[in-house]
Amino acid sequence: MRVTRSTLKAPLTLTALFVFAVALASPLYAASVIVVPSPQAKSIGAAMAAARPGDTVRVKNGVYKEKVFITPGVALVSENLFGAVIDGGGRKTVVTLGNSSEISGFEVRNGTIGIFSSTAQAAIRRCRIIHNVESGVMCVGALPKMEDNFIVFNKGSGVQGWDVRTTSGSINHNTIAFNANHGISLGGSTSITVENNIIAFNDQFGVKPAEETVRVVLINNNFYQNARISSNLPSDNISADPLFEDAKRFNFNLMRESRSIGLGTDNQNLGSRILH
Repeated sequence: MRVTRSTLKAPLTLTALFVFAVALASPLYAASVIVVPSPQAKSIGAAMAAARPGDTVRVKNGVYKEKVFITPGVALVSENLFGAVIDGGGRKTVVTLGNSSEISGFEVRNGTIGIFSSTAQAAIRRCRIIHNVESGVMCVGALPKMEDNFIVFNKGSGVQGWDVRTTSGSINHNTIAFNANHGISLGGSTSITVENNIIAFNDQFGVKPAEETVRVVLINNNFYQNARISSNLPSDNISADPLFEDAKRFNFNLMRESRSIGLGTDNQNLGSRILH
């Protein structure tokens, strides 16, 4: 048999195709956990520079005086609830959420804005957002999922939304109280569900749609002693003293006599479900 160059190439080509198919079937990147502080990352910012989508950045107890951008697709998690504090030093935005990113378990404080989000599918969970010069949470274009947060004692609104157009976000089981402007203020053209929250003791409206094109659906919330009332509450919402144990010391546990106990659509307490 005459051996030609094309005869030799055929098996090599088949082998190359097999290797390529195996490579496609194998994961290109395995998600990892980056610990802060560690030799790999001495700061949250350094960890974010190294992180890839799917990674988790886990932060040990301490005060981190940084301005943090959470890399798209990355989860930023405090090792212990409120043990890790991100302090903005009194100016600018403390934390900015990337697309499909998440922050959980932190105290975020002392910025102009506590947490800023303008991307889809982001989430803020189990955070204490306090003492910011303007809003605790600022959203532009897209509203993140907000669950089990304490958004309190900010000098502007607790949650401020501008030009919100998406319906993927939600405000569920948060305690939004003692803010110097509105509890929640939303502008844009969207429908937002506000469910199972305690919204109390804010200096202006509990919930204020800034434009007629915003439709806010209120389900099983407790609105109490906000300085202004925008309209009559739907019948499944209440207005009763939540009876916090010691709000001045950030203890928002409910006293046994509170009407907010067990009143959620999920039969859990209204407001953040965190006990501390």
